[in-house]
Amino acid sequence: MSQSDIVAEEDIASPLVRSFHRFWTECRGGAAIPDRAHFTPESLLPWIGHVQIVEVVDGGRDFFHRIVGTEIVSVIGRDLSRKYVSESDYKIGAEAMLGRYRETMGRAVPTFRKGSMTWALNNSWVAFESVTAPLCRGTGEVDQLITVIDYPGLPSARDRTI
Repeated sequence: MSQSDIVAEEDIASPLVRSFHRFWTECRGGAAIPDRAHFTPESLLPWIGHVQIVEVVDGGRDFFHRIVGTEIVSVIGRDLSRKYVSESDYKIGAEAMLGRYRETMGRAVPTFRKGSMTWALNNSWVAFESVTAPLCRGTGEVDQLITVIDYPGLPSARDRTI
């Protein structure tokens, strides 16, 4: 089960999450939402294991996991890449996750979250901080969401095993 609340940017302590938000803001330039073209594998290297990208499907009816980073996979204990959110197993439930994505899509601004979730390794609670930000293909219409999630109390995946 996940416990999470939307928080203000100032409530986020994670340098990883804060640096990604600065990058997103720089890529935005004068536009409301940055173009997806800025978010290449090379440009995402500082955050790559902590990145999750979902595609908006049918105006937000569903979302498709394009990429789920290795750090996230290590904590949740499964890889949701190439799966629809509606068909994925979440501790909080697929409907709750769909609601979170729809909320960020509708707001069309980054959403910061801070809370705790179950760590797959030993079923204990682990703290997390994240930002989910909208992207577009130059149209101004949100068609993808990118999340960077950090688990500040855990060693990196390369220092632990599941």
